[in-house]
Amino acid sequence: MALFGKGKTKDSGGDNGSSDPPGTQLTPNPEGAEKFFQHARAAHDSTNYEYAMTLWLQGLKQDPTSRTGIERFFSSAARFLNANPKVKGPTKEQAKNFDGKGEIGKYQVALLNWGTRPENWQSGLKAMEIASKLGLDESAYWIGERVLARAMGDPKAKKDAFVTIMRIFASIGGYDKAVIAGERAMAADPTDGKLEHEVRNMSAESTMTSGGYDKTGAAGGFRSNVRDSEKQRDLDSAERVVKSEAEIDRLIESAIADHNERPEDPAAAKKLGRFLLERGQPDDEKAAINLFSRMHKTTGSYAFKKDAGDIQMRVGRRRLRAMVEKAKAEPENEELLRKVAAGKKQLLDFEIEQYKERVMEYPTDLKLRYELGRRLLEVGDHEGAVEALQEAQGAGGMGAAINKALGEAFGAMGFAVESINAYRSAISDHPVETDDLALELRYGLMLALRKQAEENTDLEAAQEAFDLAAWLASRRISFKDVRDQREQAQTLLKSLKSQQA
Repeated sequence: MALFGKGKTKDSGGDNGSSDPPGTQLTPNPEGAEKFFQHARAAHDSTNYEYAMTLWLQGLKQDPTSRTGIERFFSSAARFLNANPKVKGPTKEQAKNFDGKGEIGKYQVALLNWGTRPENWQSGLKAMEIASKLGLDESAYWIGERVLARAMGDPKAKKDAFVTIMRIFASIGGYDKAVIAGERAMAADPTDGKLEHEVRNMSAESTMTSGGYDKTGAAGGFRSNVRDSEKQRDLDSAERVVKSEAEIDRLIESAIADHNERPEDPAAAKKLGRFLLERGQPDDEKAAINLFSRMHKTTGSYAFKKDAGDIQMRVGRRRLRAMVEKAKAEPENEELLRKVAAGKKQLLDFEIEQYKERVMEYPTDLKLRYELGRRLLEVGDHEGAVEALQEAQGAGGMGAAINKALGEAFGAMGFAVESINAYRSAISDHPVETDDLALELRYGLMLALRKQAEENTDLEAAQEAFDLAAWLASRRISFKDVRDQREQAQTLLKSLKSQQA
């Protein structure tokens, strides 16, 4: 995604809150905001999440451009809802602090309503609209990503809502997400030729602006802010997909100098981290982890902790793959096999902790719940996996993957009926019959049906299990142990038929 400009306004309010006279400039007050944020952190750390939410929003009134404020508000909101599951909306204590006057006041109320009712993406859309109107493009994009994910998972979401989301994204230069929202609107009304033309144009814009991760400043990108040839050379090198060693070394040197001049600037740190990872020398990943961890402590932005965790997980998976390959070459080496098992467990434990935290920090990102559930399934926490995967339902484009994992988890728990239902839903979400996922889904359904048939002498389930085994064999005889499964399904079917004869 692009890093959008902060603090530009479109007829926004001048006193950060009350009346917002038109035509005045929004003047961020980071020092004033930080006073509220310090109290908010203390309240959050003492588990007074309700009060912390109020303080984060009061800080945002002082500096609406703060990403720390908005991210930490939703972190406190998630903890508050987790501790108070019956809460459905702002408490009286919270509501009395916000009168909703002026655009900033409306922004605070919209965030409060959405934070206390995450499923109510319409409040999030209202916050996105106001953020865009105030020129808070980076915040509007951040909010919009989460609103779009929620709306995509809501079968009641209407075409007009997706059109609105699309146009707000387009207005802030977020054409990648605008296209997704537009395509969803088109799916609701394929006859709308004007909309199709609009989405096609946005798709072209998205193609032209893709790769602009480091765009900072006003709309139009940071290229317009480059004035001297040295910076232009660095810019051209940075945008080139394939860079020479000398180019990437020079870019890192430049990014280090930039970061040293602006040690608390998130954009400077992200740029340095990206180039370190692109170069990929032995110590670069470690340096990037240290950089992002330090920025998390400095800025309080959880996004940096997430970036550091992503690198740690990537490194861990790479090391585990190397161990597995070595174990394959030495199958009799029991010590190596034990190390592989221990390494896998250690990595999974780390990833589970990472995703548990991310689910709390980003409660509207349903894909994170799927990632958590998948890992809980892998370590054998089947009930925990089911809970996380059920909460992930509605994540855009992930229905088949989520239901497949649910089918596995229910099957491991011995819940044959639930497993069958999950696999059927997954197949419905993935109607293709020719790829590996199609085979995996039908294989899982076959096992669940056979279990149902064995436990309940269910002839109909046994027949369907055999039919699936035969279908799998006809498609790919080498798939897993399908020969044996077909034989076992046939034996069971014959046995049940003889019993009922």
